[in-house]
Amino acid sequence: MKRFRKTFLICLVVIAVLAFVLTGCSHKIGNELLSNGNFETINQDNNRLDNWEFVYIDKDGKADKTKNFKTEKTATGSNEQQLYGDRYISITTSDYATAYLKTSIRLYAGQKYRLKFDYNVSGTITSQSSNTTAVKGYFGFLEDKNFTPFNVSSSNGWQQGHEIYFTPRQSAKYTFVAGIGRQDLGGATGTIEFDNISIQAVKDLPLGVEAVKLTPGSAVTDNEVGGVVYTVLLCLFGVALVVGAYYAIRKLQTNKKYTDNEPLFDEVAVSENNKQEDNTSDDSKDAKIVKKKKTAKEWFEPSNLKKVFTSPMAVFIYTLVSAFIVRFILVLTVFGMGDTITDYAEIALTIAQDGPSKLYGIHNTYLPTGWLYLLGFFGVIGNAAEFTANSIGLSMLIRIPNIIADLAVCYMIYKMLASNYNFKYSSVIAGIYALLPAMFTQSVVWGMNISVSMAFLVAMINFMVEKKHVYVPIMYTLGLMFNNFMLIALPVVIGYEIYYCIKDRKAILPIVIASLASLVVFYCLSIPFATAYFGKESKNAGVLLVFAKMLERIKANNLISNSSFNFYAIFGLGQSASNIAMTIIIIMIAILFIIFGVYLYAKTRNRLDFILLTAMSFILWAVFGVGSRVEYTLIGLVLLLIYAGLKMEKRVFKVFGILSVLNFINSAVILTKSGAINFAFLDGTGLHSFYALNALYIIGSLITVATVVYMIWVMYDIMFNGVEKEIPPLPESLVEEFKDNCNRNIGKITKLFQGKK
Repeated sequence: MKRFRKTFLICLVVIAVLAFVLTGCSHKIGNELLSNGNFETINQDNNRLDNWEFVYIDKDGKADKTKNFKTEKTATGSNEQQLYGDRYISITTSDYATAYLKTSIRLYAGQKYRLKFDYNVSGTITSQSSNTTAVKGYFGFLEDKNFTPFNVSSSNGWQQGHEIYFTPRQSAKYTFVAGIGRQDLGGATGTIEFDNISIQAVKDLPLGVEAVKLTPGSAVTDNEVGGVVYTVLLCLFGVALVVGAYYAIRKLQTNKKYTDNEPLFDEVAVSENNKQEDNTSDDSKDAKIVKKKKTAKEWFEPSNLKKVFTSPMAVFIYTLVSAFIVRFILVLTVFGMGDTITDYAEIALTIAQDGPSKLYGIHNTYLPTGWLYLLGFFGVIGNAAEFTANSIGLSMLIRIPNIIADLAVCYMIYKMLASNYNFKYSSVIAGIYALLPAMFTQSVVWGMNISVSMAFLVAMINFMVEKKHVYVPIMYTLGLMFNNFMLIALPVVIGYEIYYCIKDRKAILPIVIASLASLVVFYCLSIPFATAYFGKESKNAGVLLVFAKMLERIKANNLISNSSFNFYAIFGLGQSASNIAMTIIIIMIAILFIIFGVYLYAKTRNRLDFILLTAMSFILWAVFGVGSRVEYTLIGLVLLLIYAGLKMEKRVFKVFGILSVLNFINSAVILTKSGAINFAFLDGTGLHSFYALNALYIIGSLITVATVVYMIWVMYDIMFNGVEKEIPPLPESLVEEFKDNCNRNIGKITKLFQGKK
């Protein structure tokens, strides 16, 4: 056993070192970094420029999807064709609007780059502001509000080979834009033409040229009053909630009926002669009793009112109502009427008006099939009510599923715990999920992406615990239809099905049929959106379109980590792009964890350990995986809470508390930087990333990684050694226990400094 443990640790250390070394990459000198910078490649399926997206926003800040750029054809064999190929781009705005083409590009800190382009201003570009620095014709980056080395209002014909040299201060994924105006700095009126846009890494700068400093997030401050207040107050509330729940659980254990499933109201014992007696009396033991529940009318009799409104069920209902109110308020404020919701609303209306088969020709979206069906349903309602994409009514409709899903998760947690303990205990655990800041903050921000899938994931876990094998692949497939993150849980699901096929031969046929049927239904439901792509000339064959879209979504998130406390952030690699070598390393880590999980499960074979393995799969991916995101930790935390509640494991509960507070701080800082806490995104570009290393980012990442490493040990101790440390009942003297804990911890620290084991 010791040999296996050492081998595992050595492998983990080697992989971690390789991960660090292989991510420190940069661009090769002279390589072209912009795709389709000459605008010669147009997607024949949707008649759009490959790798570029057009944005048109009027002076009131509303996106106008009816507007588009122009592709000006050059004369065959002319000098113009030699310079600009078959086409160049022309963008025209009116009434001080903003219009531009944008694309994403990965840039590295300290590397010198050259931006080069040809442009021509037809006439004059005028801005509404009299300020001479107002943005007019513009080439730059959305993330840096100070990067304005090129801002032109006129030109004397075509200007070829205009060059700008710059150096990013931070490695990050930037949004390059070319057009007129900027939505955060104002619009303009006029026409600009451009072509041959190029960005290349260079070794040296020309003599006498100074590189412009590109600083992401320079116009966004994390010292905003609203964000600081929100973060500090809710962080304290989160700590108080977890600590208070811990002591509430210990208090409940002092009750002799702690594990009894007591009914909400006392039942009435009816003897053979119809004489009603208290079912707790001694005489009732000798009578033949028929249990009869009190009627609803009896519940609200004056003598029962206090019990009704203070019962565990009533407390749980209060919790659900509170959870709904908090989420409803935040959904309408924190996320605002942002671009994401507007895009969803446009997709909903497109499906309702033009049918599902034309969706991908109009919108380049990677939304999973399940969300497309939901949006289509809301689109039908919105179309009948004559809603537009910017209507508050349609926005509210689109947000309903994540609120319902969140409350459903809360209820499922409550029922799972109530079946093993009493209703008071289950209300405490469900209340943690309902009111914990980490849960409702991320739910309303990333809820459109994770809440519904999380509900199906928790339902799947519930069926695993109850050994209802048929429903496991069904719930998993439904979750996958709403988010690709369910792929992280796939090894555990496959392991579960294989294990029970081996253990119970009667389960083989139901599991196989349910799995195959789920896959077939998953594919068939995607067909209505793929019928326009069944032709041979289509770039993506319709028969594989649903899988191609999934793969495109995965590839789109090519960062090692996206704005989360994680291993790579400690070394400044949090915003680095992944490469093939890095991906191989992460796959090795995943395989190692799968082997480790199988090894541990073979020891205890406790089905509750499936919950722990699934939880750790998400948490480890969030900390060490490619494309990790801040919400992956949240998904693992929900499962850790369920496991800690079912097992009463105090170490798991404490890890849950630490990571939940860290995860909230992580999310709150991102929201603060984005201006979302002040109820309006600053520039419409959405959530900002942690572009720069700072003390909070490093310390948060260090604590997160250390806590996760400790949790790996706890998982090993539980699953292999069979050591479970239950949450102890509350002693008579809490003060004395507090003193003992302090003395014990001081003694450990003293021994540590004295070099004693």
